[in-house]
Amino acid sequence: MKSVPLKFAPLFVLALTGLAGCKKGPALDELKKVEDACQAKDKDKAIDIALKAADSNSSFKKAFDGVFESVSDKKTANICGGASLTEMRMRIENGPSI
Repeated sequence: MKSVPLKFAPLFVLALTGLAGCKKGPALDELKKVEDACQAKDKDKAIDIALKAADSNSSFKKAFDGVFESVSDKKTANICGGASLTEMRMRIENGPSI
């Protein structure tokens, strides 16, 4: 097995980092929309946005499913809870290891 020469290691790490975070930006954009709906006290709109975002963005889905894993019907999730939003943001930014 060949190893990557050390002079190419920074490029290799940069390429992997770029690929790993490719859906974080859109997921954070969707989370911002959820937060805005919550701020406007529109929980129904917030959960609709979250459910649609989970269908279209794998990073958002992983965070959403992780935070609300004990909720069988995701339509009833307390999406506007402060701790829920904070945990979702952390999971999106840091990956599923949280």
